[in-house]
Amino acid sequence: MGVAPAGVEKPSTGHHHLLIDTTLTPEQAKEPIPADDHHLHFGGGQTETTLTLPPGRHTLQLVLGDWSHIPFNPPVVSPAITSDVK
Repeated sequence: MGVAPAGVEKPSTGHHHLLIDTTLTPEQAKEPIPADDHHLHFGGGQTETTLTLPPGRHTLQLVLGDWSHIPFNPPVVSPAITSDVK
């Protein structure tokens, strides 16, 4: 898989979405990923970022979505990680 900006329809490419303290249900995995505080879009093709999260335990997971923000089937996802922010 390659990385391409949102809106660019190329075979075997997509862009990252960072899920923060949430998951996608099987139904949500068939729809465009929402854009809100729990679903960060990297539609410019970015592959890194810096986050500022409030203190506490947080779960993070990357999901690769196609040109229209829909997750691939089968899913292309990272393992979920948990981090404690102090």
